[in-house]
Amino acid sequence: MKRVYLDSNVFISVVNEEINGRVRPLFIEARLFFNEVKKRGDILVLSELFFREVEKICYMRPEDVLAFFKQKGMRLEIIEEKENLNTWRFKQKGLHSSDAAHAAIAIKHSCDCIVTFNIKDFEKICAFIKIFLPADF
Repeated sequence: MKRVYLDSNVFISVVNEEINGRVRPLFIEARLFFNEVKKRGDILVLSELFFREVEKICYMRPEDVLAFFKQKGMRLEIIEEKENLNTWRFKQKGLHSSDAAHAAIAIKHSCDCIVTFNIKDFEKICAFIKIFLPADF
Protein backbone atom coordinates (compact mmCIF):
# COMPACT_ATOMS: atom_id res chain seq x y z
CA MET A 1 0.00 0.00 0.00
CA LYS A 2 1.40 3.38 -1.05
CA ARG A 3 0.61 6.90 0.04
CA VAL A 4 0.16 8.77 -3.24
CA TYR A 5 0.14 12.56 -3.23
CA LEU A 6 -2.22 13.70 -5.97
CA ASP A 7 -1.48 16.85 -7.94
CA SER A 8 -4.72 18.65 -8.73
CA ASN A 9 -4.13 18.53 -12.49
CA VAL A 10 -4.88 14.78 -12.54
CA PHE A 11 -8.29 15.28 -10.93
CA ILE A 12 -9.01 18.38 -13.04
CA SER A 13 -8.29 16.35 -16.20
CA VAL A 14 -10.99 13.85 -15.22
CA VAL A 15 -13.57 16.50 -14.37
CA ASN A 16 -12.90 18.60 -17.48
CA GLU A 17 -12.30 15.58 -19.75
CA GLU A 18 -9.10 17.23 -20.92
CA ILE A 19 -7.18 16.33 -24.02
CA ASN A 20 -3.73 17.84 -24.46
CA GLY A 21 -2.31 19.42 -27.61
CA ARG A 22 -1.23 16.09 -29.08
CA VAL A 23 -4.78 14.75 -28.73
CA ARG A 24 -3.73 12.63 -25.78
CA PRO A 25 -6.82 11.87 -23.68
CA LEU A 26 -5.53 12.86 -20.26
CA PHE A 27 -8.87 12.15 -18.62
CA ILE A 28 -8.73 8.49 -19.69
CA GLU A 29 -5.21 8.14 -18.25
CA ALA A 30 -6.43 9.74 -15.03
CA ARG A 31 -9.45 7.42 -14.81
CA LEU A 32 -7.24 4.36 -15.32
CA PHE A 33 -4.90 5.68 -12.63
CA PHE A 34 -7.78 6.05 -10.15
CA ASN A 35 -8.91 2.50 -10.95
CA GLU A 36 -5.38 1.19 -10.31
CA VAL A 37 -5.09 3.06 -7.01
CA LYS A 38 -8.40 1.60 -5.85
CA LYS A 39 -7.48 -1.92 -6.97
CA ARG A 40 -4.14 -1.79 -5.13
CA GLY A 41 -5.65 -0.28 -1.99
CA ASP A 42 -3.35 2.74 -2.08
CA ILE A 43 -4.20 5.94 -0.24
CA LEU A 44 -4.63 9.18 -2.17
CA VAL A 45 -3.27 12.08 -0.16
CA LEU A 46 -5.04 15.38 -0.85
CA SER A 47 -4.01 18.75 0.56
CA GLU A 48 -5.83 22.01 1.15
CA LEU A 49 -3.81 23.36 -1.80
CA PHE A 50 -5.24 20.57 -3.98
CA PHE A 51 -8.78 21.60 -3.01
CA ARG A 52 -8.10 25.32 -3.62
CA GLU A 53 -6.71 24.62 -7.10
CA VAL A 54 -9.66 22.36 -8.02
CA GLU A 55 -12.15 24.96 -6.80
CA LYS A 56 -10.39 27.70 -8.79
CA ILE A 57 -10.38 25.72 -12.06
CA CYS A 58 -13.48 23.51 -11.79
CA TYR A 59 -15.63 25.50 -9.35
CA MET A 60 -16.06 22.35 -7.25
CA ARG A 61 -16.35 22.64 -3.49
CA PRO A 62 -14.24 20.27 -1.36
CA GLU A 63 -17.31 18.27 -0.34
CA ASP A 64 -18.13 17.65 -4.03
CA VAL A 65 -14.58 16.46 -4.67
CA LEU A 66 -14.78 14.15 -1.65
CA ALA A 67 -18.13 12.81 -2.90
CA PHE A 68 -16.47 11.96 -6.24
CA PHE A 69 -13.81 9.86 -4.52
CA LYS A 70 -16.26 8.31 -2.05
CA GLN A 71 -18.50 7.23 -4.93
CA LYS A 72 -15.47 5.49 -6.45
CA GLY A 73 -14.69 3.80 -3.12
CA MET A 74 -11.21 5.27 -2.85
CA ARG A 75 -9.12 5.58 0.30
CA LEU A 76 -8.19 9.18 1.10
CA GLU A 77 -6.12 11.13 3.55
CA ILE A 78 -6.72 14.87 3.80
CA ILE A 79 -3.77 17.05 4.82
CA GLU A 80 -4.57 20.34 6.51
CA GLU A 81 -1.48 22.53 6.37
CA LYS A 82 -1.67 25.13 9.10
CA GLU A 83 1.96 26.18 9.19
CA ASN A 84 4.37 27.70 6.71
CA LEU A 85 5.92 25.19 4.38
CA ASN A 86 9.65 24.96 3.79
CA THR A 87 9.58 25.34 0.01
CA TRP A 88 12.85 27.17 -0.61
CA ARG A 89 14.85 24.07 -1.63
CA PHE A 90 12.26 23.21 -4.27
CA LYS A 91 12.07 26.77 -5.55
CA GLN A 92 15.87 26.70 -5.85
CA LYS A 93 15.46 23.70 -8.14
CA GLY A 94 13.17 25.76 -10.39
CA LEU A 95 9.67 24.81 -9.21
CA HIS A 96 7.13 27.59 -9.11
CA SER A 97 5.43 28.33 -5.80
CA SER A 98 2.43 26.00 -6.02
CA ASP A 99 4.47 23.01 -7.25
CA ALA A 100 7.05 23.69 -4.53
CA ALA A 101 4.23 23.68 -1.96
CA HIS A 102 2.84 20.38 -3.31
CA ALA A 103 6.31 18.84 -3.07
CA ALA A 104 6.90 20.14 0.46
CA ILE A 105 3.53 18.79 1.64
CA ALA A 106 4.08 15.38 0.04
CA ILE A 107 7.53 14.96 1.55
CA LYS A 108 6.59 16.33 4.97
CA HIS A 109 3.71 13.85 5.19
CA SER A 110 5.77 10.83 4.07
CA CYS A 111 4.11 10.23 0.72
CA ASP A 112 5.76 7.59 -1.45
CA CYS A 113 5.32 9.60 -4.64
CA ILE A 114 3.59 12.47 -6.43
CA VAL A 115 1.35 11.71 -9.39
CA THR A 116 1.02 14.58 -11.87
CA PHE A 117 0.65 15.44 -15.53
CA ASN A 118 3.14 18.24 -14.84
CA ILE A 119 6.02 15.77 -14.85
CA LYS A 120 8.65 18.00 -16.48
CA ASP A 121 8.49 20.54 -13.67
CA PHE A 122 8.52 17.95 -10.90
CA GLU A 123 11.40 15.96 -12.45
CA LYS A 124 13.67 18.65 -11.02
CA ILE A 125 13.08 17.24 -7.52
CA CYS A 126 13.12 13.49 -8.20
CA ALA A 127 16.05 13.18 -5.79
CA PHE A 128 13.62 14.04 -2.98
CA ILE A 129 10.51 12.01 -3.98
CA LYS A 130 9.39 9.75 -6.82
CA ILE A 131 7.34 11.44 -9.53
CA PHE A 132 4.95 9.58 -11.84
CA LEU A 133 2.64 10.31 -14.71
CA PRO A 134 -0.73 8.66 -14.05
CA ALA A 135 -0.10 6.16 -16.88
CA ASP A 136 3.30 5.19 -15.43
CA PHE A 137 2.08 4.59 -11.90
